[in-house]
Amino acid sequence: MGITLLKKEAKSVLRGNWINAVITALMLLFSFLIIQNMCWVLSLVVGDIAASLVMLILTVLICGPLMLGVLRYFWRMAGKLSEAPATAFYYFSGVDAYRKAIRICFVLVIRLLGFALLFSLPAILVYVISNHALYEFLHIPIPIWSQHLSYLVNFLLNIGTVLTAFALMRFYLAPILVIADDQMDAEEAIHMSAVIARASFLDFIFLVFSLAFWIILSVLFIPLIFTLPYFMMCYTLHAAHSIKEYNEKIKKLNDESFPSFVAGI
Repeated sequence: MGITLLKKEAKSVLRGNWINAVITALMLLFSFLIIQNMCWVLSLVVGDIAASLVMLILTVLICGPLMLGVLRYFWRMAGKLSEAPATAFYYFSGVDAYRKAIRICFVLVIRLLGFALLFSLPAILVYVISNHALYEFLHIPIPIWSQHLSYLVNFLLNIGTVLTAFALMRFYLAPILVIADDQMDAEEAIHMSAVIARASFLDFIFLVFSLAFWIILSVLFIPLIFTLPYFMMCYTLHAAHSIKEYNEKIKKLNDESFPSFVAGI
């Protein structure tokens, strides 16, 4: 499906459901803001590193399952199933559901940290060889050229961030796959997302760039209250069509691999 048609479909699905969609999206947005502000206050007591660790843990344990529940709400709305905003707390309703949500969030966070560390290694290496503490420890003079490497560190960190984002995007379909199939576990969802994304990844990138104006506008926060439901619906519909196209392609390949015979007389 083209981007224009997909965005038009997103507006069509949301028409008449905007109030509930905004309320549901705000649950996630305010939960994250509460955790962020709480950890900011905590950082004044325990320091930035400890507060950041607490924020990461709370985000995974609270915002992760809630985000999955919000996406489930939009997924079901896209399927013409009208539900109350309270169903966003679906993954808090039982131990099995919560464990499943935590599992997919934990796996994605581990992948994120792994890619971030991998692509940050060049910046870390340059930082080490440009740090005065290294030469003081080795008792050797500080090279003049090492003073100019700070710019290179920032450049390599930016490159690493972009590469991390692109590497992680291979798994952008994993949350929807878990939502769509209650029997699918986190590892299978991660694998299937990487497989399906081979064909849909560029379409997703084009979709994100087509929403660039609204994303920039949402930096002011207040517009995000109204644009976030639209972003989520576009993502949900894109994921739904990508998964459907993949399933149709696999079905066609399976049908072609089993030739039919007509018995002659």
